[in-house]
Amino acid sequence: MNTIRDVPTAPGGLPGVGHLHRLVRHRLRFLESLRQVGPLVRIRLGTAPVYVVTDPALVHQVQSSKGRSFGRGKQFQRMVPLLGHGVITSDGELYHRQRRTIQKAFTPAHIERHLVAIHRQAEKLCATWEDGRPVDVLHALKGLAVAVTAETLFSGRMTDQVLAQLNRVLPVVEKAAVERPMMPKVVDRLPLPFVRRGDEAMAGMRAVVAEAVAACRGQSSRSEGDMVACLLAARDPDTGRPLSDDLVCDEVIAMLIGGAANVPATLAWAWFHLALRPGAEERMLTEIGVPADGPPTMAELNRMPYTRAVMYEAMRLHSVQLVTQRTTAAVELGGVMLPCGTDTAYSQHSLHTDPRFCPRPAAFSPERWLPGSGWEPARHAFVPFGGGRFKCVGDNFACAVMMATLVAVGGRWRLHRPPGLRVGVSVREPVPSPTGLSLVPRHRS
Repeated sequence: MNTIRDVPTAPGGLPGVGHLHRLVRHRLRFLESLRQVGPLVRIRLGTAPVYVVTDPALVHQVQSSKGRSFGRGKQFQRMVPLLGHGVITSDGELYHRQRRTIQKAFTPAHIERHLVAIHRQAEKLCATWEDGRPVDVLHALKGLAVAVTAETLFSGRMTDQVLAQLNRVLPVVEKAAVERPMMPKVVDRLPLPFVRRGDEAMAGMRAVVAEAVAACRGQSSRSEGDMVACLLAARDPDTGRPLSDDLVCDEVIAMLIGGAANVPATLAWAWFHLALRPGAEERMLTEIGVPADGPPTMAELNRMPYTRAVMYEAMRLHSVQLVTQRTTAAVELGGVMLPCGTDTAYSQHSLHTDPRFCPRPAAFSPERWLPGSGWEPARHAFVPFGGGRFKCVGDNFACAVMMATLVAVGGRWRLHRPPGLRVGVSVREPVPSPTGLSLVPRHRS
């Protein structure tokens, strides 16, 4: 049995800085390079060691088979001062109580009802586009995601003015939630411009959410089945008392960030790749067909294998960069005994683009997900929503949003790449997002 001292260290670290400079400058490339170092690799964030797991079988042990020995990592603990104690950051019994409560709003029946809101908001978005006028795709999809998430949280009781406020502050909060956990705690107390912007945006978001939650109390008859109704109806199992407004606000903020960050980035990348591969776009649009009078049902979405393959391939190519967990007891992992309190991490992006498990990993190929392709993801090598007890509670809802949006937009528009388009990658969000992605909508003939 090896000790933690035997774990190899990634090359390129600097005194006092560790590997932070590599994470800042070339984050995705650096995370991908760790596969060549070993199945368990030490990196340093400043002087603090983090042990990155690069083997999918070991990632599965962290998530599931040995998951009881792993809690939330430093990344999530550092988010608490910013985001509160919502389901994104909580741990232990509080997390399990929150998860059980939230799951009630994501049953298949509830998701089926949410498709109405998703379709309605996507229709509103499509109606604002003009044939031949370029669209900032990520910005448009972020606005759609905020509107959809808010409607499913509050049963459509948020005004357009409130949604506009959320659209202004959410991008700042997302960036702060990604960047701050990589920095020492002392940074939170320094009068730095980016710290002040993050704190001010979070305060503004909390004020908007608190006002909306307070307005929902006593209106449960109008909001049966939405997320806020489930939270307001929940009772503490020990005291029998309802959840405090502060905790309800934390949960709403967690769901807003979860819904408004990763889903639009994935959809934006899907449209980018489709614009580069007209044959793939044509195949998806043919499957979608002409727009229906009303929202699609889950049964109808499940009969669109190529559209679902487009979604899966976008999620494979563009995934969460880094997820951290901390050992809560001594545990063996890959022949190494990790002491209690060891910080570990894994990269969904690196797992999904590993050439050992996926041929031509950089290529956008929805066809690989279709029956008869001869390929299927290696066991535990495709985990876009994480796994085990910390798996995303809204995974099925997120897939429903992405599928319904592809269908609603694709039923009306083709999105073309203009000449000279140059698209960059921002790693300041959980899922790296495209920058400069301006596509030209054309009515489907």
